[in-house]
Amino acid sequence: MRHTLSLIMVATALHAFAMAGEQTIVSLRDFSQTELKYAGITLNASTTVHIRALGGGESDQAFSGKNDQMFAYGWIINADSRQLVWQMKIDNTSRSGDDRQFDGTVTLEPGSYEVYFTAYAFSFRSPFTRISVNVDHRNSPLFGSPADHKGFFSWFKDFWSNDIDKGFRKRAPRWGIDLLVDESVSSSVGLFSPPKSFPRTISHAIGLGDNQCVRIAFEVTEPLTLHLYALGEHSSNDMTDWGWIVNLANRERVWEMDSRSVDWAGGSDKNVRFEGNVTLAKGKYLLYYVTDNSHSMADWNSAPPIDPLNYGITLTVNDPSDAGKFHQFDYDDYQNVIVSIVRVGDNEHRSAGFTLKENADVRVLAFGERSSSRSLMADYGQILNAQTRARVWTMDVDHTFHAGGAAKNRYCDEIVHLPKGSYVVTYSTDDSHSYHEWNDDPPYDPDHYGITVMGVGPQFSSSIVGKYTEARDKNIIAQLVKVGNNANLSENFTLKHATRIRVYALGEGQGREMFDYGLIQDAHSGAVVWEMTYAMTFYAGGGRKNRMVNTTILLDKGDYTLRYRSDDSHSYGDWNVDPPEDQEYWGITLYHDDGPGVTPPTPAETVPDEPPPVPPGGDDQ
Repeated sequence: MRHTLSLIMVATALHAFAMAGEQTIVSLRDFSQTELKYAGITLNASTTVHIRALGGGESDQAFSGKNDQMFAYGWIINADSRQLVWQMKIDNTSRSGDDRQFDGTVTLEPGSYEVYFTAYAFSFRSPFTRISVNVDHRNSPLFGSPADHKGFFSWFKDFWSNDIDKGFRKRAPRWGIDLLVDESVSSSVGLFSPPKSFPRTISHAIGLGDNQCVRIAFEVTEPLTLHLYALGEHSSNDMTDWGWIVNLANRERVWEMDSRSVDWAGGSDKNVRFEGNVTLAKGKYLLYYVTDNSHSMADWNSAPPIDPLNYGITLTVNDPSDAGKFHQFDYDDYQNVIVSIVRVGDNEHRSAGFTLKENADVRVLAFGERSSSRSLMADYGQILNAQTRARVWTMDVDHTFHAGGAAKNRYCDEIVHLPKGSYVVTYSTDDSHSYHEWNDDPPYDPDHYGITVMGVGPQFSSSIVGKYTEARDKNIIAQLVKVGNNANLSENFTLKHATRIRVYALGEGQGREMFDYGLIQDAHSGAVVWEMTYAMTFYAGGGRKNRMVNTTILLDKGDYTLRYRSDDSHSYGDWNVDPPEDQEYWGITLYHDDGPGVTPPTPAETVPDEPPPVPPGGDDQ
């Protein structure tokens, strides 16, 4: 229910004590150790409330954004509608020494209200300088022993740190807000602890701090319309504190809190709010809500939203009878794990194999880094057919989502159908921004940076998964792989009859010339019967000079020598630009073509022979 507010503000001189006949109903004071205090009141009749408040603000205050330059201030919201009804601002306060004061009245209609006061920052001014800093009480020595009290701003290593600390200690204890009413009505004023609960709430995750990842699994037994109320943070073009819902059957997103669906939540410009209905079909769902490493209930580094205690997400139903259609259940987001390659660091290439004894659907969850070109991945995973090296799945940047933290953090969560057979899962990173070596904010789930492959659904049985031991495939005729620098390797083979052969080779080429390449010679005469040339290759992923050939040739009966030659740089284990996607097969492999062979990438995955150079590595290098 929304209440009509009639505001009557009368500026008066600041009183040291309550006016005669007044009773204090709320007093929120002393912000030397706390950045946010709050109280709730319930009024049974239209009531004139006397507000006395002392805070801080400057007309050019850098933290404020739309908050009108106040860094220590109070406000009141309607507890039912969650709308702002009064707030301290520069233009409704007057200067009181270094601070700003409000002394006036508001008339509030019957209803419930929540009163807040924050001191999230401090602005210090002297004849020589002006400094504004965030006040993070988690680092405050005021919480330690007296021997540790070396000053709140001792971390601020400059000439003014002592003056800033003294200024804050002097002013913060005086800041606060008092609400007073006539003694004749004070006994009818009710008190409650905010936030007031939403009616018909079926689930919520609120009061969230930094670096949190909330997962709420629920089942909808009949089609259901949910009402979602969510507060978060938006920075530049990305959400940094936000939520989404996925359908557990297919991992598709059915709702997301994005820049197009939110509006301003009060306080700092980056505070955003989603409020609306979401209709879900019968099924099982998983709600995610994640926060980054700053600006939350743990510490507001700029002005908080007007409804700070509800920071997070609340689910309600519009019809009380719909509550029975919603059921939460325990859910492990990492169940039926087949392969886990996680906590991957810089310049790593890791792989693991598995065998499926029958066709199966698997879930692939991978976290990685988008490259500076924004069209490729710098840290990514893929799945290969173990026998043929055919790529059956790759972490395609166009199918990824923002993974929280830095904009370049990406993740994908997909269901992939795999036929019976053996597979190799690989994960590769470049030289920066990885587990424990982040050069920017990490993703929301840093411990799973890498790739995880899992069986799908309750019907999945681990009995269909077998071990994979890498062995030379029966379709391989000859093979020279994992070739290093300055190599000149060879392997002889004999064909007892004319044979169609599939040649799969990776090497280094640039300027229409090959530097690492394979060839086939007649074993007796030394004549070259096939050679890997630049014209026959295509892009192999990673650095632009990584080239691949995947072709079929016919060789007569006879004795042959397979060779591979490399120069003094850029080879397996010693890459000077990003390695190819299938780096373990750097070299050459010959297959009997009556086997399944290797499926080359689709044309959409290739690039021009000589594209403009792209800097290696991820964003913000």
